[in-house]
Amino acid sequence: MTEAPKSLVIGWRPSSVSGWGVYGQNLIRQLLEKGRNPILYLAPHLLDVSPEVSDLLKPVLKKQAHLEDLLEKVGVLEFDYPVLHALRNDFQPSLAEQPAQGNKNIGVIFFESTEISEEGLARARDYDLIVTGSSWNKEILESRGLTNVANVFQGIDHTVFHPRPRNELYPGRFVIYSGGKLEYRKAQDVVIAAFKEFHANHPDALLTFAWANQWTGIMPTINRSKFTTGQPEISADKEMLIDAWLLENGLAEDSFVNLGMLPNKDFPDQIAAANMAVFPNRCEPGTNLVAMEAMAMGLPCVIAANTGQLDLIAEDNCYPLEDQTPVEPYPPYNEVEGWREPSVKETLQRMEDIYQDQTEAGRRGEKAAAFLANFSWANQIDRLLSQIDALYED
Repeated sequence: MTEAPKSLVIGWRPSSVSGWGVYGQNLIRQLLEKGRNPILYLAPHLLDVSPEVSDLLKPVLKKQAHLEDLLEKVGVLEFDYPVLHALRNDFQPSLAEQPAQGNKNIGVIFFESTEISEEGLARARDYDLIVTGSSWNKEILESRGLTNVANVFQGIDHTVFHPRPRNELYPGRFVIYSGGKLEYRKAQDVVIAAFKEFHANHPDALLTFAWANQWTGIMPTINRSKFTTGQPEISADKEMLIDAWLLENGLAEDSFVNLGMLPNKDFPDQIAAANMAVFPNRCEPGTNLVAMEAMAMGLPCVIAANTGQLDLIAEDNCYPLEDQTPVEPYPPYNEVEGWREPSVKETLQRMEDIYQDQTEAGRRGEKAAAFLANFSWANQIDRLLSQIDALYED
């Protein structure tokens, strides 16, 4: 039997403000803790971590700077180790187009579009392994004939995201938390419509949200909504003017707090200030990391029962949205198999259920935290490594 590789190359940027980035950051940390050698060739982006984590990452980032210089000179880096590659919809880019090549090449994908071409399937087969982040993604790929597929869920940093007493950042308010970059797929329009009516009935309600979107090209898809009008304007420094847009859509000025683009480590304080969270997302290619973190802290969550979010839903561990109808395709998504349109009425009712019976809500929050206890990054990276190591077995 060939020895399992001690080094692993990570082909995307660690960050504190995106799902991919948080994945990369925690992957590096776990590899170090497990005695493996993480190799990075792309510079971090908006990485804001604790001093302890910063010290842990320093040696990896120092080597990264040298590899980035080398990549500029030679064009392609070749490694005698496995390389993890970040893939987009339809398995772009191809292995031949990647800036790094390993002795084994693993594609990691979270795809929203179910439009997968024959060329895309051929690109997928060029990788030794395709790793998905949800049962939905894996099942779609297997239904298209791919056999080199393994599913590994994302994880939770339980040193940060764990149950804690509710804080009083917003005294006297019933706080509803919503997270995820602003776009039609994430269904913030449903949150807005349901919250507007909820606030009319409960003036103590407060919506806190983290909807910052670094990819402003996808944000205008929110224009498709029949529940909101228009879209946030983009300022000269490329900031989305969400607050003004919410006022234009009828939310009261004192009814919401824009959390901006918080680093991942700062979310627990905001989650602990909330009474509930709402995720009526139309599609999630992974399990929805933002929802996972809220559930891990014991926050009662309203979650749409579709696509990757189905992996989070178990008996009485959340408030599932089950009134779901198919979504019509829209640019840039020509095929949306499995996507579902949530109901504002049902979303509002689940919010009301939590408001009226906070004892039951607390019980479901406790079940959510217990359910997420096995989703540690340590466990998930062990599962990833077992799939990679198996590629080296004779």
